[in-house]
Amino acid sequence: QYYHGLLLLSMPTGFGKTYNVFKFIYDNYKEFAANNRKIIFLTNLKKNLPLKDLENHFIENGNEDDYNKYVLFIDSNSESVIKNLSTIEDEIPAEFKNQDSYKNLNNYIELYNIPKLPKKAQDSFKEKIRKDLEPAFRRDIENILKEKFPSKEAKLQAIKDKKDYQWIGKLYPAEFTDERTVLFLSMDKFILKNSTLIEPSYDFYEKFNKSPFKNSLIFIDEFDSTKERILNYII
Repeated sequence: QYYHGLLLLSMPTGFGKTYNVFKFIYDNYKEFAANNRKIIFLTNLKKNLPLKDLENHFIENGNEDDYNKYVLFIDSNSESVIKNLSTIEDEIPAEFKNQDSYKNLNNYIELYNIPKLPKKAQDSFKEKIRKDLEPAFRRDIENILKEKFPSKEAKLQAIKDKKDYQWIGKLYPAEFTDERTVLFLSMDKFILKNSTLIEPSYDFYEKFNKSPFKNSLIFIDEFDSTKERILNYII
């Protein structure tokens, strides 16, 4: 069914909907990139984002480097930090590590990752990280970047090219939202604000009349489930 730019593809499980969506993305990502357009794939839950399936399309065709260049999974900032901080700890300069916000955040992430920690305790640590500790560290990073780099473009260039700041892009991949062509995210993330360190937080819909989001192609997986998320957000 096709209405005013919306196509509803209703087919039973096992008919290859996701496979054909990924084949379309793989066959067309370069054209979208050349025309400065986005392909956005949304689903109800992050665990349902079949990123590995798309990555396999690139690998099987010898284009693994393009996957890393064009495709981005946008997670919440707190989830990204919990997953990645310990893996890049050695790359973070003392200027950032000496901040109290970093020390507090790192301590709580270590507590969160204690093996066999009771779920109630783990949830409590995670909530503290999400509400207080990660935002405090992010503000300190933002302030340091603001002092040294006057514009969004200069900040992004530093994160891409300067050794002392490249770790930021690994910890907060959302900094590359404008640059990547194919975006994967949950519906919750799509309807909430995208917070980056190089510009003020924004709602995705605010971007859709501006390049590179103008004329984006959006795939909504499991539409009935994602519809409930939208209704809950409106309510």
